[in-house]
Amino acid sequence: MIKKILALMISVLTVLFCLCPAVYADLAPVDASVKEYLVAPSQYTNNQSFIKAIPGTLSGKSSLSSLGNFGGYVIYEFNQDIQNSPKHKYGIDFMIYGNSFNGNPTTQEPGQVWVSKDGVTWYALAGSEHYEDATLWDYSVKYINTGTPKSNYEDSLGDGGCVSTFTNSLYPLQERYPTVEINSESLTLSGILLAKQRTASTANGIFTAFGYVDGLKSDFTGLPENPYVENPIQKTIGGQFDISWAVDKAGRPVYLDSVKYVKVQTATFIDGGAFGEKSTEISCVALAPEEDFESSASPVKVYVNGKEAIFNKNNFFKLEDASTGVKISVDAPEANVYINNERTAQKTFFAPPEKGLVRIIVQSGFGAAQIYYLDVSSSVSEETLVISQKELEIPVFGAERINANLAVSWKSSNENVATVDENGVVTALKKGTAVITAMTALGQTADCKVTVTSDIVEGDAVDVTFCASDRDVIIPLCTLSVAPGTAKAYGYSVAAYDHNSNPVEGATFFDALVTAHIKLYGDKFNKSTAQDYLVMTSSFIQKAFGKSAASSGFTINNVTPNDGMINKDYGTFTGYACDTAVINEGDKLSYFLYRDTKYFGDIYAYFDSEKYSAFCGERFTVKLKGYEVMTKGLNDFADIDGKYSTPVAKAGIFAVTENGTVKLGTTNRRGSAGIKLREEGTYTLFAVKETGENEAPVIISFARVTVTKPTENAFVRFFKRLAENIVRIFNMIFNIKTP
Repeated sequence: MIKKILALMISVLTVLFCLCPAVYADLAPVDASVKEYLVAPSQYTNNQSFIKAIPGTLSGKSSLSSLGNFGGYVIYEFNQDIQNSPKHKYGIDFMIYGNSFNGNPTTQEPGQVWVSKDGVTWYALAGSEHYEDATLWDYSVKYINTGTPKSNYEDSLGDGGCVSTFTNSLYPLQERYPTVEINSESLTLSGILLAKQRTASTANGIFTAFGYVDGLKSDFTGLPENPYVENPIQKTIGGQFDISWAVDKAGRPVYLDSVKYVKVQTATFIDGGAFGEKSTEISCVALAPEEDFESSASPVKVYVNGKEAIFNKNNFFKLEDASTGVKISVDAPEANVYINNERTAQKTFFAPPEKGLVRIIVQSGFGAAQIYYLDVSSSVSEETLVISQKELEIPVFGAERINANLAVSWKSSNENVATVDENGVVTALKKGTAVITAMTALGQTADCKVTVTSDIVEGDAVDVTFCASDRDVIIPLCTLSVAPGTAKAYGYSVAAYDHNSNPVEGATFFDALVTAHIKLYGDKFNKSTAQDYLVMTSSFIQKAFGKSAASSGFTINNVTPNDGMINKDYGTFTGYACDTAVINEGDKLSYFLYRDTKYFGDIYAYFDSEKYSAFCGERFTVKLKGYEVMTKGLNDFADIDGKYSTPVAKAGIFAVTENGTVKLGTTNRRGSAGIKLREEGTYTLFAVKETGENEAPVIISFARVTVTKPTENAFVRFFKRLAENIVRIFNMIFNIKTP
């Protein structure tokens, strides 16, 4: 919970992510009780407030409690069985909400749900990740009491060590959890594991599409939401459960007309670095109401390897020969279709899934899902390794998939040019060549030569000006050519939709920030090392240019980019996140680290012109104005310039020359400074103000000046300018308007 609150605070302060407040309505209390409750070793273990809050999760009101690390759990006993009823919309029979505020992978802390009729025999409700190779159905962790605030662990995979890197991992006290028998030396918890990430990082996480507590966003009304819709992060709410998802230990479906017991258990073993472990939180339990609605199941045809699959009465079909892989195509018009964890009507498995099963979900209208199972457990022998391409040509930031007939691992010979993921998807990063190698467990290899053909995907890139600063200049004003997908190509998880659920199309500010890192660091910045320089978690920039950047901001064309629609809750426009703020040709981008990290009163300064021209040795005037960017940045620039900006005095005006940085002058109380440059050329000007004790810091600002040799001598220019000024004054005195 604390890590989510910290992330929320950071998002508000930096204006890098705009968060709509969660909707928590008082619901009807649930007629049930807490049978068992245990928080696994974590920063929340033995916390009295969580222990007191867990019964409140049945009250119909938000009552936040935590389950701690992997295996921590709660068991609810219902006085009246929960019915698996056809009158429940979308087949959703009950809801258990968490506190994930946006559903992105780094804020998901998924909890596995189990159901039982007698409290002895349990069945897993198979969520979106249940049939994935990476999901372990029989994982266990032995937690060891060290007598200190940090517990150790040993797991069923043979790994071990300290449970948490940065936070405490307290061993549970028997008196705090009287419903569970706790050995004072060690405690073993078993269950389903969705993800294990033991290298501490705030970027760690997992995406689940449906079927888990504390996965997607947690707004609740007590009414079922369709869990199968497109883009679940934006368009549905987590914590929706269908009893028809129940499966046995072998992953095969079990029909239950009702259940009396529900268990929720933390299903990840993830070290979130400074934010601590990924721990499932529960805020409220609700039962789905029975409703009258029309439900017409879509006609469904499933084709496997080109032939229609004929399912038995239990919706099972066994594929006798999976040696050539498994190609599935689902014909279900206007339906939501999932094949395992992917929302798609077509999917190819080039090797049979390790669990030997593929689940197909088809849902339409308000009705429950139709669920089909393919038994693809036929073994595949280790034959000669064959890959689909020996050579590939890909443009920069393009992607192509290489397929293999056997299970393989993948490797790139040059990750600065092209990378490859665990599925054989090759992503091009820069012009050049790389060899992609596939390798089987028995050591067979096959190579594909990848040629990256161009520096930019033709027609996609936009040219913008960009600068970055903190107390010093990080990158002076420069021109960047930014292609859409740059950030994604370097391994960053970026938003597909903005806060208004509109698709993000085109290059974004975060693409530009990645491009700036490429410009500054060259080959040192690649997909493997990118996180050493630049870290973004759920649209929050945590690190930039190798520095902590939790307190940072950005502008596009001198303002914080926004949607131009007044948010009734805040009375202002809603700002875009760095990965949803789309940039256009010719935009001026500025990225900065706040210097005032207590009140965020930094002044965003700007010159009265972005481009100046002058003659060699000629004195000309520049003016500097500024406004408090945190509080005023979401306004239109015309309003900012007219209402909120004030002159910036005592700022040094500098120029970047071939010989280094040269100071040209200092602004007066009106924000003006007279400066001159003697040599011909194009210079970058920047303004820096050393802030006094009682003054707000000023963000470094930039402009350009072009200096040319005069075509007339100084004497002629002087009298021309004098004559122009006399005419201007005369017109002002006699109120004469010039044509």
